[in-house]
Amino acid sequence: MAGIQIERLTKRFGAVLAVRDLSLEIHDREFVTLLGPSGCGK
Repeated sequence: MAGIQIERLTKRFGAVLAVRDLSLEIHDREFVTLLGPSGCGK
């Protein structure tokens, strides 16, 4: 069973497309890290 489920997430900052059609499942007891440069909006 998914602890967190995201389907087709899209995020814009003005005219800048940051994320397009992200789908993700994080199950109970899984460890996930988001990586990216400083200031990128993680």
